[in-house]
Amino acid sequence: MSASQVVGDLEPRKASIAPGGAALPHDPPQFRRFIEGSRPMDLEGIDWDAIPDHPLGDDVLRVLTYMQDVESHTVVFPRTIFSRRAVDDEQIGTFLVCWLYEEGMHGRALAKFLDRAGCPVKPRPRGRTTPMDHVNRTVTTLMSAVWKDFLAMHMAWGAVHECTTIHAYRRLVQQNDHPVLNELLERIIYDESRHFAFYMWQAQERLARPGVARIVRAIMNALYVPVGASHQPDALARWVSGFLFDGEEGRAAALRVDRTIAKLPGFADATLLGKWLARKVYN
Repeated sequence: MSASQVVGDLEPRKASIAPGGAALPHDPPQFRRFIEGSRPMDLEGIDWDAIPDHPLGDDVLRVLTYMQDVESHTVVFPRTIFSRRAVDDEQIGTFLVCWLYEEGMHGRALAKFLDRAGCPVKPRPRGRTTPMDHVNRTVTTLMSAVWKDFLAMHMAWGAVHECTTIHAYRRLVQQNDHPVLNELLERIIYDESRHFAFYMWQAQERLARPGVARIVRAIMNALYVPVGASHQPDALARWVSGFLFDGEEGRAAALRVDRTIAKLPGFADATLLGKWLARKVYN
């Protein structure tokens, strides 16, 4: 099954900006599709001045502030995601450079929106790096050093996070009628869908051996938390998750995340997001 088939309904409309990137003759088609689309976020035509004309509810602004923090938090990731194995892999190393830049630009675009909406992002009082970031960095370094299949877990985890992010943004689009915000979110979804397709493709390839898939599945069953939840206050992460993924439509979106990830080798009956929500939000 190709990455494009796995993405399915996650493909958004095309962005208007011309593709860039520098594909090489020996690059596989899946990598070419990613790298040829890598570029600065398309903000052409966003009517920033019209943002105050469409007031947003406090709940939506709270969720958007959370999302902005998650996107901008990627600035602390290089010392975690650029493990030796990731750097040594020509495709993954290149992808992560592009991914880091594009995610950072999402954070800046959301910060600009919030500023124009009268809800400016406050500087972190103690910097960006959290205790969990230090833990993740140490664990990543050790696991990458001793486990030759570490990148299988890295890519599978990334696929879950990106899929969750896409559906979280789509849920926020459903829950407000701000034309500028929803246009901005659709453009972010476009980038996130490209990221998801890459992670999913790589995860499929690297989980093909059943022994590797079993180990990755066991680790993720034990340690998985949704994107952003590990460096946010638990109460806030639970509230945001409930806002986005509770109720009939929210639970349906969470189920779509799990059903998409279930297409990975060894994950046929996995319900990572659903189980976390059942423990933290639905009970």
